[in-house]
Amino acid sequence: MKFSVTYRITHPQRSPTTATGTVEARTRQDLEVRLTRGVGKWKTRGYTIEIVKVTCLEALRSLE
Repeated sequence: MKFSVTYRITHPQRSPTTATGTVEARTRQDLEVRLTRGVGKWKTRGYTIEIVKVTCLEALRSLE
C-alpha cells in the first residue's frame, strides 16, 4: 500500500517547513516502523519532525 504522509519539520537554524511524501508499506504496522525510523534519522541530524496527517492512497482511489 502507498501512504501519503504530511509532516512538519523544523530546525533551530532554519524556518519550519511542511512537506508531503509517499511511503510504501505492506501493513499499518510496517508503516509505523518506517515512520519511526524516518523520524529517528531526522532527529539525529538536529531536526524536530511532527507527523501531521497520514492518508492511504489506495483507499482514496477506491472512493472515486
